[in-house]
Amino acid sequence: MKQSNSLKTKEFVVQPERAQFLQMLAMNPNYFGNIPGSKIKPKFKLNNKTTYEELTCVGYNPDTQNMEATISIKKSSGYSGGLCTAGSLEYVRFYLDFHDGAGFIDQGCMAVNVHDIPYEKDCNKKSIFPIKYVATLKKRTSKLCLCNKPILPTLKVILSWNNEPPPNSPTWPPVWGSIMNCDVQLKPSWILMLEKYQIELSEYLTLAVNSPNLTSKQLFEITGVDISELAPKPLSLNLEDVVKEAKKLRVPASRFAFKTVQKMIKYPTSEITLMNKAVLTAAKIDLSKLIDELSVLVPVDTSKANVIYEELECIGLDYNLESLVATIKIKKNSGYSGNLCSKGSKEYISFWIDWDDNCSWKYLNTVELNVHDIQMNGDCLCYSVSLPLDSTYYKKICSKPNVVRIRSVLSWNVPPSTTDPDKLEYYGNRKDAHIQIKPGVDINPGDVIPLFNIIGGIDVAHVNDITGLTKPGSFFAYNGLGVPTAAPFDGLIVLNGPSFPGYRYKIKITNLNDGTFYYADDSFVVVGYLPFAPWVQYTTQAIDGAGYYHFLHPDKNTLNVLARFTPGTSDKFRVDIEVDTVTGVFSKTIQMDDVVPDIKIKVDDGGDCTHYKKGDKITGHYYVYDKHIRNWSFGTTWGGSASGTANTPGLPGAYFEVQTSLTAYPCGAVSLIARDKAIVNSQSLRAYVRTSYHICLMNS
Repeated sequence: MKQSNSLKTKEFVVQPERAQFLQMLAMNPNYFGNIPGSKIKPKFKLNNKTTYEELTCVGYNPDTQNMEATISIKKSSGYSGGLCTAGSLEYVRFYLDFHDGAGFIDQGCMAVNVHDIPYEKDCNKKSIFPIKYVATLKKRTSKLCLCNKPILPTLKVILSWNNEPPPNSPTWPPVWGSIMNCDVQLKPSWILMLEKYQIELSEYLTLAVNSPNLTSKQLFEITGVDISELAPKPLSLNLEDVVKEAKKLRVPASRFAFKTVQKMIKYPTSEITLMNKAVLTAAKIDLSKLIDELSVLVPVDTSKANVIYEELECIGLDYNLESLVATIKIKKNSGYSGNLCSKGSKEYISFWIDWDDNCSWKYLNTVELNVHDIQMNGDCLCYSVSLPLDSTYYKKICSKPNVVRIRSVLSWNVPPSTTDPDKLEYYGNRKDAHIQIKPGVDINPGDVIPLFNIIGGIDVAHVNDITGLTKPGSFFAYNGLGVPTAAPFDGLIVLNGPSFPGYRYKIKITNLNDGTFYYADDSFVVVGYLPFAPWVQYTTQAIDGAGYYHFLHPDKNTLNVLARFTPGTSDKFRVDIEVDTVTGVFSKTIQMDDVVPDIKIKVDDGGDCTHYKKGDKITGHYYVYDKHIRNWSFGTTWGGSASGTANTPGLPGAYFEVQTSLTAYPCGAVSLIARDKAIVNSQSLRAYVRTSYHICLMNS
């Protein structure tokens, strides 16, 4: 059991600059002096302060194109409240510099929701701090990369507590947070030599464009074209080639022959072993000495074996996606069995967890990562791998923080043990960390209940059961970015919830305005997980003859998507989940809004755009109305502006007048933009709507 620590020390006292951070920024945006070039005088200089949180690793997965950053949460308080409150946000903005002269290109921002977690000790009498969180974002900028010309961009990450880093500002320093860089490697692209394959692709491509939800397997079944056949086949080097290349690159036999020797020890009399012995002997390698060297046992009480070539740097939990993430640093240019045009070699990363904090590890799975000989620009390359974590039966209510231990073991070219969490192979190391399991419904192992926990991209706890609108402090469940209070929904509604394989369920959608209802019956494709390239698998989810969907295993449905449907209209709906043979129903109300803001501009020119002369006063009205208005902005070419977060007076709207000068621009416009709060397609906020009226001024 975790042990509470009642000793209070000064380190737990949250200083005013932290506790009143947002209020201080509201008084002075440059209060802490972190806006480069600002003319506003700072009150208190404070930048890159890592007392409470800090980036410890950044990495990239070439196959999934996911950029990842590990955040170390160091204190028990200073995060604006416990798990039953809104807490605060750790914003993470990602940049990539492809070294092509364009500099760092903004890839986007996401956030992680963090809270005050009481100080405790784990079963080993060690503090649960730091707690490790991970932020994940998919790369946006595309680059053509060939296997013989590696592209190694620099990944830059800015971590900022409770203050989103401004876009396109790679030099912006956070007040509370840190910045970290590391070079990463892009996956080589396919180059299709159509004249070589003589394949007619027109039918395939037409079908793929018109039916984007079809998988490559389904496209093959329809067209007979197997697109995977066009993929370049990595070169497979035989042992003679490996020996020659290794001597050229000065890679020792203990590295390039490591996997070969392991197989020789395991199968000493096989024909392949005899052939490999001959090759190594011809290369003047003392096989007995090499076997003795590679057979040295690593003491079980150490966390490191040989880490000259690679090292596991960080592990943590992606709090949004509920996946375990490990970051690996590749330290040398060679020693990985071939370049990007070859098969290279594999780093194996196993994951373990101590669910009940009883110092007993449970094996989860082992993930593979392909690595190659690459001439690096700097000292290392940073990679990351992830493993979805199914915590359905390990969640606790928010009043009971659930911090558990995790372990990851790295091994090169030989899979690590799946039975001994302490065992290390010749190359690699292990890392332990504490993570916090996201709160939820406490379900006993084996129990099945009707439940979904995300609706329209928002955690159900952040949607008001009466109004069907979002509550204060809401954010998107899978990227942590904030959502306005009292936001409605529009477009596609996605339901996510725990999976209970072996059972089946229905989703009932009831229109509360007119009482009509129907059951969701659309087929949809879900994304699953593989612990090796290509990392993803796709499954089509469809109802059976009785109208039920079947719960899928989490490996086939990592985000646990239960349904996708489009209610339409601006009515209020109740969404129910019913599980076959299980008593009870779980329900949630959502307010739809498929109407964009109504905006109008009326200029007093009688319909003649040349009505005014330079020096005249332009007059008119602008009008904004939306039931769930977020904000609007009005402006003209000749000056004068207004903005607001509430609707304007009724038609004709708010009056405006703009005085032009004798030297005014001859042609310009009066413009109005507005945005409501609607969440569109469960993934983003509605874009602005805009209108403008053009005016040409006559000479006086």
